[in-house]
Amino acid sequence: MPKMRASFQGLVQVLAKSLYPEPDVFIRELLQNAHDSIQLRLVADGEQDGEIRIDVDDRAQTLSFSDNGTGMDQRDIEEFLSVIGSTGTGSRTQELASRDVAVSTIGQFGIGLLSAFVVAERIDVYTRKPGAAQTWRWTNQGGEDYELTALPATAQPPGTRVVVTLAPNQTAFLDGQRLRGIVRRYADLLPFPIRLNGVGPINAVNAPWHEPGWCDPVERRQLLTAFLSQRYADAPLLVIPLDLPQPRTLGGLYVPARYAPGQQAGGVVDLFQARMGIRLNDPELLPEWAPFVRGIVDCVEVQPTAARDNVQRDSVYHALRDALGQTIVAALLNLAAHDRPRFLRLCDWHQDALKGMAAQHEAFGAAVLDDLPFATSQGQLTLPDYLARQTPGVNGKRPLYFFTHAADANQFYPLCEAHGVIGINAGGAFDETLLHRYISRHPDQIELQPLDRLDDSLLYPPLEAAAQRRYAPLLQAMDRALAATEAPARTQIRQFQPASLSAVVLSGQRLTAFDQMEQMLEKSLLVNELAELAGEVRDRLRRQPLDLLLNARHPLVQRLGELPDPDQPRYRPVLTGLYYSALLNARHRLTAAAARHFHADLQALLASHLDLQTRHEP
Repeated sequence: MPKMRASFQGLVQVLAKSLYPEPDVFIRELLQNAHDSIQLRLVADGEQDGEIRIDVDDRAQTLSFSDNGTGMDQRDIEEFLSVIGSTGTGSRTQELASRDVAVSTIGQFGIGLLSAFVVAERIDVYTRKPGAAQTWRWTNQGGEDYELTALPATAQPPGTRVVVTLAPNQTAFLDGQRLRGIVRRYADLLPFPIRLNGVGPINAVNAPWHEPGWCDPVERRQLLTAFLSQRYADAPLLVIPLDLPQPRTLGGLYVPARYAPGQQAGGVVDLFQARMGIRLNDPELLPEWAPFVRGIVDCVEVQPTAARDNVQRDSVYHALRDALGQTIVAALLNLAAHDRPRFLRLCDWHQDALKGMAAQHEAFGAAVLDDLPFATSQGQLTLPDYLARQTPGVNGKRPLYFFTHAADANQFYPLCEAHGVIGINAGGAFDETLLHRYISRHPDQIELQPLDRLDDSLLYPPLEAAAQRRYAPLLQAMDRALAATEAPARTQIRQFQPASLSAVVLSGQRLTAFDQMEQMLEKSLLVNELAELAGEVRDRLRRQPLDLLLNARHPLVQRLGELPDPDQPRYRPVLTGLYYSALLNARHRLTAAAARHFHADLQALLASHLDLQTRHEP
């Protein structure tokens, strides 16, 4: 029976590039192998000053990675180095563990070396065990054939040197600055100095959690603040040390001291495993409600994937994610309790994210809701501060006035100020949810008064019966004028302050729902049947009438009410203009049809005004 055939050289290239799509990870893998080799020698021989060297030879176009670790003999080379897929140091770790000897190696020498074939046209490995009488040189050019040569012991000190001859299109890796950056990203925390062309160390070696001062809370915070400030561009406003027992995790998170409005992406961390960088800028490990947090997490218990560019989503991963969330919550609660000015500063810069967190995380929301600021007609206020300024109603409850469309501030803020009350702009994504939650905690003391849904007789007092009858022709003319322009509105006459406000629009939740539907359709977030259904809902919302309240205190409304026949065609641009000006003041969206009518009416009014001006010219 015929047998399948394969190109070994092609297979090596495919395996290497499939496992390691980013070419720079070969540096990480070779540094990891060097680290593991030193760790194994420490276990076997005791005290040893481990060191890793990277040497660049521009003329030969080679990179050399040297360590003074345990080295290999001929058996090791044939078992681990020359077998694609061998776990190498992983097998050694199992062997040592069976003898109750702990070692934190995570490397897989045979697989790790494979990564170098992404960039190399040739690899030479020089290696010697301590006390061995000879050095071994292993050479491979990406094919199934390799050379194994015995050399004198003097050819290599104890340890291993991997010489990577770069392919002609990969010589950018000879750049020292680029090498330093890669080392800092992946191997900054390896416990042995890494020297580049004899200079260094170019890695930090130890993080704050590896220092003796980590046990002291004050010194720990100082060390961590300095470390994070040096590693990341953002200065930390809040530093959160990580020292988790289960799963065992060290590191540090921080909230940056910068403004981040409307931030939607999740928080990111640099994820390390046993001091080696596994996944940089990971956007998934932190809870989705913490987009304002970043930092570095070093967990020895997570399991890397084969390429070690991510970790497995197992029970340890999910336990770590939960523990990080609990740690962030505890840190913020502590800040709210002991440093309110800094907590309010943090709220000011990361308000959307914090309110989302409070809305989704019930325990956190219950603890910090009193401290979260809300935009009001009197500036940023917490809810207790807001209620302290409100006068109780006849039922003894303090009214909490709010509106849910952020753009309505133009019409509702002046209205609230004229009546001596405070309006809350609850147009943020989670504001109304938090207001309802706050009311549920104080049902006997507070009542919600939605300004954009509430036809409040205190804010919009009705007219006496005689005045209502006097304005009836105006209301009828207004409704007919709006109907002719396909403007969905119901007109009422009221008298309210300030007198400079000619009309207000009450839209309820219609406008917010309409805007959300429009945005989903414009961004193609819905497809096929869902998009068709959403379009129908949008059109139905568009046809639902708004409530237009004319202000009988405004001079223009008063003059229109005195007209003997306001339904005459020449007054219609003025009538519809009142409606359009109310929409614009509230910054509501105009439909395409309404915008065309508004444009035509405005042109007619401008022409009429020009005619009046020219008639009085001498």
